[in-house]
Amino acid sequence: MELNTEQLRIIPLTLYQFRLLLDGIDKMEKELNLSASDEHLDEHTQQAMEGLYKKAVKNRGSYLWYTNWQIILKSKNKTIGSACFMKCPDENGQVEIGYGINTIYQNKGYMTEAAQAICEWASSQRDVSLIIAETEKDNIASHKVLKKCGMKKYRETDEGIWWCMRAVD
Repeated sequence: MELNTEQLRIIPLTLYQFRLLLDGIDKMEKELNLSASDEHLDEHTQQAMEGLYKKAVKNRGSYLWYTNWQIILKSKNKTIGSACFMKCPDENGQVEIGYGINTIYQNKGYMTEAAQAICEWASSQRDVSLIIAETEKDNIASHKVLKKCGMKKYRETDEGIWWCMRAVD
């Protein structure tokens, strides 16, 4: 399975591919026949992805909600970022998205394009009624991405801003 947009391919990694990613982005890229990005996971992202991977292994039947979704720029056949869900839809049909894009690809519209595709996919799933995301207060670029996806701010804390959108029926 993969999502396709005008400029991007978005691939939910299999458990095997996810494990390769954690062992080194280059290993995952080789498995997917992608051009080398020369990227590495920083320590914080590595730890977060390790935790997500463990959840994906425990929830094999619904691993799409726990795996990493690679964002690939079609024109270069190169991974430029990733996205994920934090867990499967809860009892209220709520899912949370997270994402990141490599620095040199920021402010080019790619993250908005990817986030829109991922939100559309989530909206089409029968158990989803609400999609949420959290941003840091000063992450203006991410605020713009979420606004362009149709999300609205619904809560602000000392740590961040929470956004949401209703899934399309």
